Amino acid sequence: MPPPHQRQSSKGHLVRCSTPVHQTSPLALHELTKFSLPASDPTLTWSQTFLSVVNNSWRFITADGFLGLAFSTRNTSTLFETLIQQGLVDRSRFGIYFGKEFSNTGASPEGILTLGGDKNEHFVDGNLTWIPMSQEIVYQVWRAPLKAISGSHLRSDTNEISSSTVALSLARVIFDTGSGSLSLSEAIKGEAYAAIGFNWTAILSGAHIPRCTEFNSSWTVTFDFGERDDAEGRHAVRLDGAQLARPGFASREEFCYPPFDSRGSYGFGLFGTPLLRQFYSVWDFGAMDVAGYAPRVRFGKLKADMRP
Repeated sequence: MPPPHQRQSSKGHLVRCSTPVHQTSPLALHELTKFSLPASDPTLTWSQTFLSVVNNSWRFITADGFLGLAFSTRNTSTLFETLIQQGLVDRSRFGIYFGKEFSNTGASPEGILTLGGDKNEHFVDGNLTWIPMSQEIVYQVWRAPLKAISGSHLRSDTNEISSSTVALSLARVIFDTGSGSLSLSEAIKGEAYAAIGFNWTAILSGAHIPRCTEFNSSWTVTFDFGERDDAEGRHAVRLDGAQLARPGFASREEFCYPPFDSRGSYGFGLFGTPLLRQFYSVWDFGAMDVAGYAPRVRFGKLKADMRP
């Protein structure tokens, strides 16, 4: 019997193909289902292949599914690249505004996804900062070089601002709209915490549980993207402590989750919604044809009435 979502569409049919999909661990066994759906203009038709999840190896997964917005890999094309290839979008970019409230997953969420363009004039205060992606033979994910992490904080003992920078070599970060974490490799995480005035060893041992009152504008963290020869700060994105506050740590609302968690390999980071939702983001493939791709992401400071 076809999956429920296919039965609800007269245009869907099962391709009769299944495959395991791996990310950092076996993710799921899928069946391919192909849809041909009318666009808002009745003269246009959009045809897309989706993967129907049969099972997965993740212990906790709150999503109803994955909307692929990276690059086409394996045996299916991502939604947006399909729209590009079928000539149904004007520009090879999409824009994302996450909204101000992140627990609403009902019929009217606040977030806005713009395919084939962006709405930065509506959402952005000032100019956008563009982040170059790592050069790859075949693009798979939105992966950017990260050259340094800088932090500043107000010292309680001297009441002076302390600043420090963690220089990185060959570090790479993946921007992931589906991830709820801001992850750094274990090798550099201690230094990153020290730069913003936190003691990671004390947090890890349970000797210190960060209170949400500690997440304020007295400390900042700056991620400086780009290769080694790029000008310092040219592709930098800054967040303050208040923007990184996520209540509910240790199952108590007065405690906030530590701003960074861990990823195993040195030089690897995974930057998800804790960072992305603080900005309006534009994801630009750089060309309408695969051979001409020159991807980059642009971040814009949200206007005051648009901020979380």
